[in-house]
Amino acid sequence: MIRSLFLCLTLPFALTGQQLVDGVAAIVGENVILKSEVLQFAQMNALRGGINFQTNPDLIDRFQMQALESLVIQNILLDRAKVDSLDVVTDEEVDRMLEQQMDALLIQIGSESQFEEVMGQGLRDFERDHWYDVRDQIIAERYRNEKIKSIEVTRDEVNDFYVTYKDSLPAVDSRYELSQIILPIRPGEDAKKQAYEDISDIMEMLQNGASFENLAKTYSQDPSSREQGGDLGYLRRGELFQQFEEVAFVLDNGQISNIVETVFGYHIIQLMDKQGERINVRHILITIEPTEGDREAILTKIKDLYFLLEDSPALFDTVLEDLSIEENSPQDLGYVGWIELGRLPDERFITALFGTKPGEITPPFETEQGFHILKVINYKEGGIPTLEEYYPQIEALALRNKQSAYLESWLKRIRNDVFIKTL
Repeated sequence: MIRSLFLCLTLPFALTGQQLVDGVAAIVGENVILKSEVLQFAQMNALRGGINFQTNPDLIDRFQMQALESLVIQNILLDRAKVDSLDVVTDEEVDRMLEQQMDALLIQIGSESQFEEVMGQGLRDFERDHWYDVRDQIIAERYRNEKIKSIEVTRDEVNDFYVTYKDSLPAVDSRYELSQIILPIRPGEDAKKQAYEDISDIMEMLQNGASFENLAKTYSQDPSSREQGGDLGYLRRGELFQQFEEVAFVLDNGQISNIVETVFGYHIIQLMDKQGERINVRHILITIEPTEGDREAILTKIKDLYFLLEDSPALFDTVLEDLSIEENSPQDLGYVGWIELGRLPDERFITALFGTKPGEITPPFETEQGFHILKVINYKEGGIPTLEEYYPQIEALALRNKQSAYLESWLKRIRNDVFIKTL
């Protein structure tokens, strides 16, 4: 049975305190849609749109009708997938999708205790109960993609789509073509020494009998696991950093590791459980934070580069090449490409670019990633998108429109072959 798990994961609001309606809402082939599913689906759609049924009770019926229709369509896809023998999915695929969804849900809710309060069910029970729902979700989505994968659009169809919908297309933002110098602020030896002393003090407390869970809650600097006493949940081999994984997978149940260093800092790891290639671990993390002295050193360096490039902007690429070698080719260094004004990371980029013309560079500015200098290679004003400049994007819209029309037509035909009864 396909349930509205995806919506629950994107908008995890509990229905606790609200009496769900029992009973059957519809039957589609061999699948049953419960009234509680319809109500939950409707409520999640409404919440996503910023609508509260308590203050807008007149909208409940409309949202429930839309929710029921969506669930009927999902179940038609599932029914046809079974008929066409396209309903095969591996347990590993379901496990992977369920784990991704559960991770997203936990991030949104915050902690396992909050999860139980919001969802009215323990995390592991919820995960077990929804395994088959996720499996059906994957099957239905794959079958939908199978039905439309052969649909293509010609250039004439794209042109016709553009002529028809040109006035409805959203205006595009102004765009910059950019290249970037970025100098990250990395911790020096003093910062590493202090962090190691801190993690060593924690290790000593553990060796003297202190509770791992309590120490993690008090000292760990991993915000995603600190409230859970450092518990990272079950993880598969390959999902952890190599240095962490090499230690964690060879521990015995309950065993505590020595101090482990990764790109995040220093860890102490405890293995809680091992199930084949899955382990449940908890850790205490002390991050290695740059000192003010580390920051000042990078600030001096970026200022020197700016004064050099302000007088000789043609040296920008030469400086980039030198930095690429020196900084071991960091990912964000160098050519950025075209980027819309509204897609710049934050206001600091917009402020720095204000008034900067093609061929010019911005003054240095600081973000969480370090100190930046941007070079404007080119600039284009925003406005109504033209077919010439935005053909790939308009082609994608035209294809999506044609696929939707085909799927809608197919669903109208197929309804006659599937037993559908709404109650």
